[in-house]
Amino acid sequence: MERVPFSGIRTIFEECDRLEAAGRDVVHLEIGRPDFDTPAPIGDAAREALADGHVHYTSNYGIEPLRRAIADKLAAENDVEYDPDGEIVVTTGATEAVLVTMLALVEPGAEVLVPDPRWTYGPITSLAGGEPVPYRLDPATGYQPDLDSLRAAVSDRTRLLVLNSPHNPTGGVVDGNHLDAVADFAVDNDLLVLSDEIYEKIRYGDAAHHSPAARDALFDRTITINGFSKAYSMTGWRLGYLAAPAELVDSIVRVRQYTTTCAPSLSQHAGVRALESGLHEPMVEAFARRRERVLERIDAIPGMSCPAPAGAFYAFPTTPAGHSDAEAFVTSLLADTGVAFVPGTVFGDAGEGRFRIAYANSRERIDEAFDRLEAWL
Repeated sequence: MERVPFSGIRTIFEECDRLEAAGRDVVHLEIGRPDFDTPAPIGDAAREALADGHVHYTSNYGIEPLRRAIADKLAAENDVEYDPDGEIVVTTGATEAVLVTMLALVEPGAEVLVPDPRWTYGPITSLAGGEPVPYRLDPATGYQPDLDSLRAAVSDRTRLLVLNSPHNPTGGVVDGNHLDAVADFAVDNDLLVLSDEIYEKIRYGDAAHHSPAARDALFDRTITINGFSKAYSMTGWRLGYLAAPAELVDSIVRVRQYTTTCAPSLSQHAGVRALESGLHEPMVEAFARRRERVLERIDAIPGMSCPAPAGAFYAFPTTPAGHSDAEAFVTSLLADTGVAFVPGTVFGDAGEGRFRIAYANSRERIDEAFDRLEAWL
């Protein structure tokens, strides 16, 4: 377990808990958790399922109505066709979908190409016995995958390539041209592709979402992962899913049988209701307004700059002038002012000199955080 560190995000979160227990007012811009309540119709569906007695184990694949709703969603919105009977697995959050995919498909010693910066794909690769190998995302292009970096990172031991779009922690969205180039690279090197699309519905302006599996050359080698936590403010419901060709799912579901068995039954019934509607849209509109405010406040601070996020609800700016050590900056700011960010180094070497802002909080609290930051500087 020496290769599996404690989550740097959770370390900050635990320190926030300690400060709040001592009576401090903490402004939370560190955690990727929407501050909205789950939309009422989704809660109503869970209550209906409880009243109807849907409180038992489900299939390892998930309940049939939800698998069918996911298949319909993927066909209509992502232009990919999956059989709900054998090519879709409902999971206990998207994190579990990533974990069981890695455990099933990454052999001990195999290499996995992970973006830098990145969410926690590295430790999950290590848990599976693999070796995470970073490739660069280019801030000059809005954090598109750098093909030269990919070519330098791949080897004859590479098994899988991880893509995450919209991206945590930068908010980057992979465009069609870069995806085409990545598709050629994956095929040329005979790689599987894990496509984490959990922030798919949270995009701004004309940013388009492109599912790798919709590329003919990638369909047979792609595992598409998504979920309900971010778009529907259902982080505590623990509901995600993966979709892939049957021959890949066959291995994945075997691992699934020995992890959490099934996602919570009530959450699965609620998920059906979530997919029937546009309940995410008001939240995305609110994120867009917060994004604009965050960028305005960043621009006003000397030394700070940030590519405009095209999706998700994160900004990844440079640290203020005179504070090049991201970890020291974030730790001191939290201790002195109660403003919680995450140091960029938590997300890999490319995060040095940067920090993540999760604007999953109200505009008022965002302004409070920046007021405190400016006073502290």
